[in-house]
Amino acid sequence: MKDEPAGPILDIQDLSIDIDDARVVDGFSLKIGRGEIVALVGESGCGKSLTAMALLRLLPKGASMPGGRILLKGTDMAVLSERAMRRLRGESISVIFQEPTASLDPLATVGSQIEEALCIHRPVSGSAARKAAIEMLNSVGIPDPERRMGQYPFELSGGMCQRIMIAIALICEPLVLIADEPTTALDVTIQAQILDLMRNLVSARGTSILLITHDMGVVAATAHRVVVMYAGRIAEIASVDALFHAPAHPYTAMLLASVPRLDATPKRHLATIDGLVPSPFEFPLGCRFAGRCPLTRERCHEEAPPLAPPPPTFPDAERLTACWYADEVPSIRETANG
Repeated sequence: MKDEPAGPILDIQDLSIDIDDARVVDGFSLKIGRGEIVALVGESGCGKSLTAMALLRLLPKGASMPGGRILLKGTDMAVLSERAMRRLRGESISVIFQEPTASLDPLATVGSQIEEALCIHRPVSGSAARKAAIEMLNSVGIPDPERRMGQYPFELSGGMCQRIMIAIALICEPLVLIADEPTTALDVTIQAQILDLMRNLVSARGTSILLITHDMGVVAATAHRVVVMYAGRIAEIASVDALFHAPAHPYTAMLLASVPRLDATPKRHLATIDGLVPSPFEFPLGCRFAGRCPLTRERCHEEAPPLAPPPPTFPDAERLTACWYADEVPSIRETANG
């Protein structure tokens, strides 16, 4: 991977999302640099995909965004009209959805779907659009792209359909790509190819990527930085190396401890995190992880910890964590690895 670049291309400030009377995402703030891959991780129900949909202004019915700014190269997408957002989607910010076969039109050839994504945003002729689509299919590793242009999604494998989705997302060379669990339904060989493709796109095009995943192996192999999310709030932000070397939040430490290890002894039990992510209608007053955390004390139930720098013993000067007792987090990992 290339070195992490400086300067944000996407600046998310204090983003909040409500569903009915529940605050499901609370004060989400993140800056993503040009050509940077940032992984957003956490259990199902933590608010990862909902945050991504808010960035695209595609929240589901019943959800609203009462606060926050979403600056894309200085333009606040949170206040743009729907017409203006339609111009930005696909051209400046694109998305790869989790299930490619559900996102592609089964009644249209893959070539026509890629061409359509280009023609919506660029004044190009039909022949120019076809040429660009073929070139894009080639760049995402589709063999015999001229023939594939005339095929339908049901004629292709899951891995091929995911590459088609990437081609559609990148045909207009967007500044930011949101990849929501892009490898979940793929076997490990195709998954590795897709991740290599994403890294190459960052290197060749300077595209910034927000990678939403629950797979810590994918994070380790792909990301520059990691945002750990729990129950609608950010628990920790750190460089990928610092986070894997020394997590500074109990939730992060327990997530990493629950990942199966090939070097583990046969008698070592797989660590687990007891309990479930609380419902947005039942979020506790203090730290939202308090009910599952081995470090919990009275203060944790009464006061929500701010997202702030941990003690200086942790690596990564720009790391942030939301824990009152971050200095005790290493003990969790030692116990889990015990």
